[in-house]
Amino acid sequence: MTDFARGIDRRTFIFGAAALGAATLLRPTFAFADPTSADKFAEADSVRARINEMQEQLTIAGENYYKALDEHEAAVQAVADAQARIDEANAQIADLQDKLSKRARSMYRNGQSTALDIILGATTFEEFATNWDLLNDINDNDAAMVQQTKDLRAEVEAAKLELEEQERIAAEKTEEAARIKADAELTITELETTLQQLDAEAQALLVQEQEAARAAEAAAVAAQVTRTYAYSTATASIPSQGSVVDYALSRIGCPYVWGAAGPDEFDCSGLVTWAYAQVGISVPHQTESMYYAAAARLPVSEAQPGDVLWISYGDGYNGHAGIACSAGGSHYVHAPTFGARVRDTDPLSWAGFTHALRFA
Repeated sequence: MTDFARGIDRRTFIFGAAALGAATLLRPTFAFADPTSADKFAEADSVRARINEMQEQLTIAGENYYKALDEHEAAVQAVADAQARIDEANAQIADLQDKLSKRARSMYRNGQSTALDIILGATTFEEFATNWDLLNDINDNDAAMVQQTKDLRAEVEAAKLELEEQERIAAEKTEEAARIKADAELTITELETTLQQLDAEAQALLVQEQEAARAAEAAAVAAQVTRTYAYSTATASIPSQGSVVDYALSRIGCPYVWGAAGPDEFDCSGLVTWAYAQVGISVPHQTESMYYAAAARLPVSEAQPGDVLWISYGDGYNGHAGIACSAGGSHYVHAPTFGARVRDTDPLSWAGFTHALRFA
């Protein structure tokens, strides 16, 4: 990771853990006989829409932030590649110029400073013919080296233009990521303030509402998701890296922090990224990139321990990721949401996973 990425890396997103719930929720209906509970439900429901909106903003911000970081890294690598091409071309130019200079100096030392000297220096016809052929060879070789030098100089100029463009992109993505981070911090502050206005009972009701809504939405979209994010039966071995599960389980109790990827704080995809990194496998933090980087994309029913459990709503928003601890994804470990901690979970807590992603 570059100096920029280290400067505002995932660990810098330590925004506290006062928020609750999950993004993009539908509105369920509840009936409470107790008037106090009904009043509390009304209180929770009154802020639900704003909480959902803010959490949607945070989800999008997280995706855009890591996309900006990825694009920044790509631009930095392109700058390095362009500089390497420039250095290589300059070295070849220097070598060609050295060869041309050495030949010119050799002719001068031998008293044959021009082509005419070589021709007139012949004392026999045979020597004349030999010198003539030699002169043609020298001219052809010189012409080739001169042309090669011109071509290399053109490559250098093109590489310099590419370098400048990629440096511009890198700087632009630096600013974009920093702007996203700043906006996210403001949103989290507002989210925390809103939730702090609810008492414990209203917060509990809000959690119930959100959990029910999450399950309802997952069921509603499950049949449509594969149109956008299809399953893939490409050959991929069942994960042998059981230690991925062990590493993830070792983080149980660590707090959820937006944008964090360990070692002591995580968001959902950050836990996945960190656990796989411990066994030398690079998995993207951004959930969209995670899907495309997978060696195989399977139904959750075919999940094996170590597979990444993943959810999409089929519209470009991908909401959660965890690591399967058992076949079929019936037991898994994940970083759930704001205000929660990393935990291993039974399937009733989250019924909305749509894919099992397998990484070779």
